[in-house]
Amino acid sequence: MLHIFRGSGLRWSTSTQTKFVRYNSSILGSLVNGEAVPTKDLRSYLTSKTLGDDEVEKIHEIVKNEKTSVDTINQLLQHGLQKDFSLYYTVSKASPSHAWDNEALHSLINNNPGRAISSWALLEKVGVNADSKCILEVVNKLLEGEISELREGAVEVTPDRLDRAIRLLNSVSDPVEKQWELLVQRAIELKRMEQLSSIEAEAFVPWLNQKLSSVTDQREFLHISKVIFDNNPDLLTKDSIAQILSYAQLENDPVTGPDYLQAVIDLVESKHLDTDKKDPESLLIRLKLVTTYGIHQDDFNKALEKFHAYQTHEKFGIELVQAKLVQVFGYQAFKRGDKTLLKIAETLVDPDELQVKTLAQLILARSKFNCEDSLNLYNDYINQVSKDINETTGRSPTGVLTEALMAANLYNNDREFAHLLYDKAIANGFLKDEAEAAQIKKVFRVYGDSFEESDSWRRLNPVLVTSSLTLLDETKKKTVMAAKRTANLHD
Repeated sequence: MLHIFRGSGLRWSTSTQTKFVRYNSSILGSLVNGEAVPTKDLRSYLTSKTLGDDEVEKIHEIVKNEKTSVDTINQLLQHGLQKDFSLYYTVSKASPSHAWDNEALHSLINNNPGRAISSWALLEKVGVNADSKCILEVVNKLLEGEISELREGAVEVTPDRLDRAIRLLNSVSDPVEKQWELLVQRAIELKRMEQLSSIEAEAFVPWLNQKLSSVTDQREFLHISKVIFDNNPDLLTKDSIAQILSYAQLENDPVTGPDYLQAVIDLVESKHLDTDKKDPESLLIRLKLVTTYGIHQDDFNKALEKFHAYQTHEKFGIELVQAKLVQVFGYQAFKRGDKTLLKIAETLVDPDELQVKTLAQLILARSKFNCEDSLNLYNDYINQVSKDINETTGRSPTGVLTEALMAANLYNNDREFAHLLYDKAIANGFLKDEAEAAQIKKVFRVYGDSFEESDSWRRLNPVLVTSSLTLLDETKKKTVMAAKRTANLHD
């Protein structure tokens, strides 16, 4: 009954409210007694309140009653499982072949602790007609962990769980970018990127290629790029290929190591990606290919051959490629102790295009034969280059040259002079930035760590060669991340 109050609109009368409460409280009682209750009324009751222990006890009784309809049981499960997951076992025992609808099934998956039975197993057992929402919830639990695993901090995603997640995703046509993100992350952690090739969605590899442009982690970049390369290498941009050539040289990984690098090189050579006059980005590949051949693959003759070919057919940016060739011969002279290679490196230097990095490489290369020559080169240029910090690399030209000379002297076991040089550089304002000074000081730690790992100076030298060259390598991850993976043509 309704009463009208002036200025107050409509209100339920007290007697009507009392009847409504009594009616609601009798719904579960009616079901316990085997009486039919309209679906609409049951839904209103279940959504209007939080179930207490008494109500859950009654629900257990109701779902065990063989006279209770399937629809009623599913409604009760949809809401009751949130309070008491053991309702699943009650239903399974009373009606093993119960037909779960998607609302009840979603509540089952969502509230499953995962300790006694996994959500994957539940889906296989009772989810014959599961919709995509239920399937994706199981995928999330496979990749992120069950409730009990998360609570106990014991999530362990295995290759088998990865495989199950992929199989489920292959059965879903809805957008699943969130799950793809999780899948890629777990595959990288498990070093099982090859499993991603099992994903059947045509949109996956293009999506992965689009994601690649925002990836800053070196290892993640290589693993994602390899999936793209294995499935559709034509999707990879020249910028991405240049990054692969750069990163793969530094990565010691069975998945993305020498074999992958060689496969990418073969693609570049077979499709002439480094000599495409219509695309200036081919220069990015030329710059990386010269150092890949000359340093990583130890084939300076091949690097020289490529340079001569570029001189004839690809003159755009040739001075930058030439600077890379100086790096190759400087590296090889230092590594092999070959003075002829040093002379070739110095001959290749263009005085009008001399770069700070090239100077640093020559300082290091000369130290293999005579540290005085390295010091003379340093003194010739240290007052001519800038002391200002480059915002992209966090380094100053004076800092780069100072670090090179310090590394050169440490290589020659002159720690005292290296310390003196460091102190003088700070005193003379060549190292004005505290962060850069701290970064450069790490060269002493490399020296000390190398000594601890070697019992003789002869055995120590190769360690310092590698460490010193790494210190001068501007293609390191930090630089690439800071530059947001935009190739630096003035490197």
